[in-house]
Formats: sequence, C-alpha cells, structure tokens
Amino acid sequence: MNPTSNRTVRLKWCYLPLFVFFHSFGFGESNSTQIEPSPLMKHEAKWLVQALEQAHFSKVSIQKLDSGEFLRSYLKKLDKQKLYFTQDEVDAFNESYQATLVTYFKQGNLFPGFEIYNKYKENSVQRLDWAINYLDQGFALDTNESYDTDRENGDWAESEAELSAQWKGLVTFELLNDILSQVDTNNSEELIGSEGFQETIKESKERLRDRYKRWKKNILEFEASDVQELYLTTLTQMFDPHTTFMNIKEKEKFDQQMNNEFVGIGAVLNDEDGFCTIKELLPGGPAEGSRELEPEDIILKVAQAEGEFVDVRGKKLSKIVDLIKGPKDTLVRLEIKPVKDPANTKIVRIIREKIKLTANLASATLHEVDHGKSKTLVGVVDLPSFYGSSGNGPKATDDVEELIEELKSRKAEGLILDLRRNGGGYLSEAVNLAGLFISRGPVVQVKSTDGKIRKKFDFNPKLAWDGPLIVLVSRYSASASEIVAGALQNHKRAVIVGDEATHGKGTVQSLIPMNLPLNFAVSTKKRSAAKITIQKYYLPSGDSTQIDGVKSDIQMDSINTYLPIGESDLDNALEWDRIPAVNFRRPKEEFVYDPERVEKLKELSRARQKTLPEFIYLEENVSWIRKKRETKQLSLNLLNRISQKKKDEEGTKSLSERYKELAPQSFPFSRIKLQVVKDQTLKSLKARGEDSEPDKELSANGFEKPKSMDIRLHESLRIMVDWFELLGGQKVSQKALPL
Repeated sequence: MNPTSNRTVRLKWCYLPLFVFFHSFGFGESNSTQIEPSPLMKHEAKWLVQALEQAHFSKVSIQKLDSGEFLRSYLKKLDKQKLYFTQDEVDAFNESYQATLVTYFKQGNLFPGFEIYNKYKENSVQRLDWAINYLDQGFALDTNESYDTDRENGDWAESEAELSAQWKGLVTFELLNDILSQVDTNNSEELIGSEGFQETIKESKERLRDRYKRWKKNILEFEASDVQELYLTTLTQMFDPHTTFMNIKEKEKFDQQMNNEFVGIGAVLNDEDGFCTIKELLPGGPAEGSRELEPEDIILKVAQAEGEFVDVRGKKLSKIVDLIKGPKDTLVRLEIKPVKDPANTKIVRIIREKIKLTANLASATLHEVDHGKSKTLVGVVDLPSFYGSSGNGPKATDDVEELIEELKSRKAEGLILDLRRNGGGYLSEAVNLAGLFISRGPVVQVKSTDGKIRKKFDFNPKLAWDGPLIVLVSRYSASASEIVAGALQNHKRAVIVGDEATHGKGTVQSLIPMNLPLNFAVSTKKRSAAKITIQKYYLPSGDSTQIDGVKSDIQMDSINTYLPIGESDLDNALEWDRIPAVNFRRPKEEFVYDPERVEKLKELSRARQKTLPEFIYLEENVSWIRKKRETKQLSLNLLNRISQKKKDEEGTKSLSERYKELAPQSFPFSRIKLQVVKDQTLKSLKARGEDSEPDKELSANGFEKPKSMDIRLHESLRIMVDWFELLGGQKVSQKALPL
C-alpha cells in the first residue's frame, strides 16, 4: 500500500503510512518526546524470536542472523532515499549494535530499533524545518543542474554539507513539479516573467510548505506500536519476505481483509488538512441508510452511545476510526459539518452493523463475441482474492460457483477465469476452487518444515464447469492464484494466458497468535500475531512456483515484465526447487485440451499480436512507460522541464486518443452479480429513496457497450473463439468432448 499525504481509510482498517519513503521529508520536532517500547513489547519480541526458530520453514537459528544486513534493511525502511542519515551516523549504528543485536533480540530488548528510529525522527524534523525555511528564499530556476530521483542504490552522504546540497536539489525539484502542474505549456512563454507567474511560484511554495507541515504532523503521531512493527517485521523478513509481525492493530486489519466483512458504520474516511472527511458511503451500510450523511461531510466529534463527545479535529485518522468502530448493534453519535450547509453542524445517530465488502467479492460478465461467422457467448469470472470465512461469511469457491451457474443459465459456451489482480488468500479455497473444474485429482503438494510432503486432492466429483477454460494471469497473480493456474495447467484443463509468468510466490504462511504471560493475557482479549512461512507448495508435476511462477501458454506484451514486482525482486526470497510428481489418471470423460491444438491457438494469437492496432498501441505504450520509468535524472531548469512536459503531454495525448479509438471494437457485455451484491444494492437504493439503478447505454440485444478496451481480456475472448473453431463449432460447455 503506497502512503499518500491524504490518507484514505475504510472503517474496517486504516491505511496509514509507516514512512513516506520517496518524498519523505521527516516529520516532527527536535524537542519532541522520544518513543519507547512498552513492557508488553519485550514479551512479544521474545515470543517472536522463539516462534521464528521453531516454526519457520528454513529452521534457521537467530544466531545465524546477519546483523549488518539487518541494520541495512532497517535503515532502508526508514531512509530509503538516503536523505536523513550521513555515513558517519550509519557507521555509528553498526559499531554500537552489530555485535550485540542477536543478544538484544533473544532478550526481547527493542532498544536498538527505537534508538535508531528516534535519531531518524530527530534528523527528519531538523531537515523538514530547514526545508520550510528554505522555501522563503529565492530559487534559481535557470540552472544546468539536475536531480537524481532514485537515490536508493547510492551512497550515504559523507557530511552534513553534502546532505544539505541534496536537500536543496530536492526542494527545488519538488517546487518545480508543483509549478509545472499549474503551467499551461501552450502559454508558458508568455507566462514566465509575468506578475502572474510570480504569484504561481508563491502559491507553489505555500502548497509545498503546507505539505511539509502535514508530514510533520504525521510523524508526531507515529506511535511505539508502529516502530515495534517496523523493527520486528524487518527481523521476520530476514527469514523470507512473506513472514511478518502483526501487532494488535495490524492483526485486526488482516482478519477483516481476509473475511471481507467488518463491523462499523460503512464509510470511507479521508484526512484532509486535519479534518476527518467522508469520502464514500459503502452501499447498503448504516451510514448510507441513515440518509443524513453525504460524501465530503466533515466529522467534528464522536460519542459512544449517550456519552460525552470527543473532539476529533486534528486527531490521527486511526484514532478517529477506533472511536467510530465498535460492537455490532451499538450506537455511535457523530457531530457533522454538512457539505451542503457548512455554516451549521448537526448530530447523526448511527447503529453499527456488520458490513460486507461486496466490492472485493467475485463478479462476472457475459460477452457477446462477434467473429463474423456467428456470435459466441463467453463468460468471464473476475476473482480478486481467495477470500474465506470460518463462519457464514463469503467464500471465494461458493461465489465463483454461483456465478458460473448463472453464466450457464445464460448459455455461456466458454469460460475465462480472470486472476490478474489476485494476490492470493486461503490455501483451502484454492484447492476447493480448482475442484470446480476437475472431477477429482491432485491440486497441490505441500512440503513442511519436517520435510514431509502432503498431497492435497480434490475428491468431489462435481464439476461446476466442464467446457473450454482460459485462466487469465499477470505478474500480480500470486500464491493461491498460482496454485489454481498451475494445477489446471498440469491437468491440461485450462489454457493459461497473460504475462510471461505469474508472481512466483510458492510459500504458505500460517497466522500464529501470540502466547502472552498471564498478567498480560488477562488484561486483553486481543493478541498480536506472526504470519510465518511454514511450508512450500508444489504443483502436481512436482515443480515449485517459487521464483519462476506459472508460465503462460499464450503470452502478451506487458509493462509488468519490466517492473520489480515479482518474487525474484524481493530480498531473502526462498529458492526454487522440485519434488517428485504425483501419479494420477484423468477421467476419460473429462475435458482435456490437446497440446498441439494449444500450439495452434498460440500461433493464431501471435499473428494478431503482430498486426492488429491494439497490439501496436500496446507495444508503444509499454515502451513509453518503460522509458519514463528508466529516466532517473531530471533537469532543475524550468524551461527544459516545460519543454519536456510539452513533449510528454503530446505523447500521452496521442496514446490516449489511440486507446479511445479502440473502444468501439470491444465486444458488448452484460454484468452478472452475486445475490449478496444484488441484495446490498437494493438496500442501498431503498436507503436513497430510488427505485432502480441509472440506465446504462445498451445495445439492441441488451448488452452494454464498453467505454474502453481491456486488450488482454479482448484477446482472451478471441482465443476462446479460436478454440471453438478448432473444435469445428462443437458446443462443449456441458458434458464436454475431448479436444
């Protein structure tokens, strides 16, 4: 999650920045109170060290910890762009703690982490105060200097003077960026030097000054639990990148995310200049149902039931969220400044309810693919994660099965499972979901820390879909997504389409609640936890997906290939390996693709990718983005930057216009919703006093006309049609015939 200055928060959890790494100017005051660990944190740290040694897949002792590498990693989290510490300070940290760090961890002593953080806080405050004062000076915007926007791999500054020079470049760079955002490149020559332009510079300085003040406020609100999590997660990620420590606050967020539900009022909040502002009302939630709240309303005070109001102006957003959250069926009162009547305030009474996050559930569309000879109906199921619940909450497998049944009732002949944005979830859901497409057989093999290999099978003979199947993936498809895609590929049950390969996460984590001493355990029911890698998983073929991921049968050009978003880009990732394959027989009646026909599908797609306008656009767009990302040195000369901005605007406009021209070629579609989504939508409409949703632009047969083209999905639909044509037009969506 990328932190931003305006922090958006759902009432199920807070998205709060640990540090604004790239444009992180430090925040706080030089005489501010230092943060210290609590007594409970000592017990949590000792427990975590024991849990790592006993439960982690690698079975590595804390004694093997590379203290130097750990300190480098922790400092990187604090000061990624090397803007706050000098080389002398870094050397001092290493001299003080490198030899004794392991002992500190075994004792549960977090002193080094807090000491380094407090020094970071002190330095960042001084630098931020310096930057605010520096804005009062005049700036030379006609120099030949440039600024390095990526200092991550550079050296630490040798002196304070060198660091000050870097900050002068940084503030100038930030000021130029703000000025450029206000400048119309078509009138830039007339503007520069005018009285109006001087006013533009003045306004940009004020915006930058306000931004630095907000960052200062953020760091002042940083708590001991935040430092604890940052420091201990640095430790866990020395074992592997997916092992993490979760304090009580983060544990609650994780549970709510995985279960896709929470108890609250159903609103998305935003911190705007110190005011808690409602950005969105979640459909069907009690906030919307009250009919007394609107987006952009400001929350001034919060009260529990009939208790006293607490003024929340200027408070940390997470604290406000904690006040508004509470048990189901309890009352919370809000004092609101309405956006429609800002001169007055009003009191809104809301009963908290369980909110289902339907925006994160599976959804489907039915596409009418016109290929000249006839029209073919192809269903697409978009699954954002492998969510689940121990109770009656939503489960990915149940929801996908419901959508498939609806698609079949609407005569869908082919199916595409879209996992491009699916980063994983519950292993059990991955096994169950793969079982929707195979009658029985192995789905995944799991190797534990003891070396034992356990095979997980689908034993349910029921098939939700027995026809042609495409799994659409990307570099973001990870973990459970890779299990499903890889298993279906091994079974020759689905054709994998998308990026060259998936993410490459072949490990399994277990959430282990923390055992606390009795005196702490009786005081709270809430516990911190550790998410620890305890297993590696392998496909039925015996291949690990770790690092390598699942290779697509049919690939398409993608900027993801050039982004550092794969498992191989993460520090301390476990290695790829292989175990014996599972011997199994596929049922004769099961639909299994012929590899030779898949090769033909690949040839047909490649031919289109070489000639069709959308792929020519895609190649140029990827090249454009790649070039922009690789540009690290940017000029601090205003005229040069204006000239570059004009070129960028022309290039972006040209690509944008060409992309818009592709939309009419997209195949029309209709939306298919889960029953729970329909129910929540109806509840939302009633709450707003409306009878139906706004009309959409529909074709003659009731399908929607797409507003833009999803190029990879569009090609996947054509691949499905190719598949049918290779079958000679046979309908195979029920009791499928072998291909």
